Amino acid sequence: MIHAFALEPEVVATWGRREEFRFIHDKFGLGTPRVLLELPAFNKWKKAVYNAAKALDLSQEDMKRIEELFRLFGEHKHRRADAVYDGMLTWLENAEREWARRPFAGIVASQNPRNHEGVLVPDQLGAGSSRWARESGASPSRTPNDLALALSAMVTNCRQLHLVDPHFGPENARHRMVLEALMGVIADNGLTLDVVRMHCSEKSTMEFFEQEAAKMAPRLPSGVSVEFVRWRQKAGGDKLHNRYVLTDVGGVSLGVGLDAGGVDETDDLLLLPRAQYALRWGQYAEENGSFECADRPAIVVGTRTRAPHKGGG
Repeated sequence: MIHAFALEPEVVATWGRREEFRFIHDKFGLGTPRVLLELPAFNKWKKAVYNAAKALDLSQEDMKRIEELFRLFGEHKHRRADAVYDGMLTWLENAEREWARRPFAGIVASQNPRNHEGVLVPDQLGAGSSRWARESGASPSRTPNDLALALSAMVTNCRQLHLVDPHFGPENARHRMVLEALMGVIADNGLTLDVVRMHCSEKSTMEFFEQEAAKMAPRLPSGVSVEFVRWRQKAGGDKLHNRYVLTDVGGVSLGVGLDAGGVDETDDLLLLPRAQYALRWGQYAEENGSFECADRPAIVVGTRTRAPHKGGG
């Protein structure tokens, strides 16, 4: 639901112009389904945009609009730790090479000289290309695989993953299955996230929770670590009720939950607008004191061997 796009600096420089800016400014940033794929690293990429903008002789107002785009990109970007940028190649050649290594949603460039399947030229953006068009919601079936598939683009484009379901209990198969499917997405793409954390409420003793959680290790891909935090509602405080998937590139709310349901059941997954995302990220990821921490059960590390394959979005 949040998809990564590599953006050619020369194209982004043109977005400082009023009409181009009006089209693009709400297509990126928190609460939108698109995230900048850093190529090269963000500061170097910004410098390249600046140089391209100078070559276009943009006005001061145009440059202010580019600064606003940098702000949007800066709050909502993804950097692949294993990406390689070769300064001897053109930007487009680097983007195509990164695509070949592990595909992503798209490459926005001024030209497509090699007729690459992932490249979008500017005219295609306004024409509603299916590669460019991305929805801010989805209604998948509540099977573990379909829920994981709907969330896979966001999960493969983040560094931190926080799963929030107050009713989660490791003793319940339907709760474990979605978590296990999401960890499979991470392993299938050869990723190691900085944080994977399940947030839930205190429904049992910590001893029982840890015993049941430990049983997940053989079902989780080898090396994948899952942390747990159990929360209590404070007197007069916010209620532990809604379900979320929160990442450093954005968040999603779920109408039913992070547990598996029947094949004929569906759920509504919706991207959180900026203000709602900031509220929930503060509560759970930043642990700002909205809830009382009951305990932190032991981390579970997966032991199941699974070969990675290429993918992403």
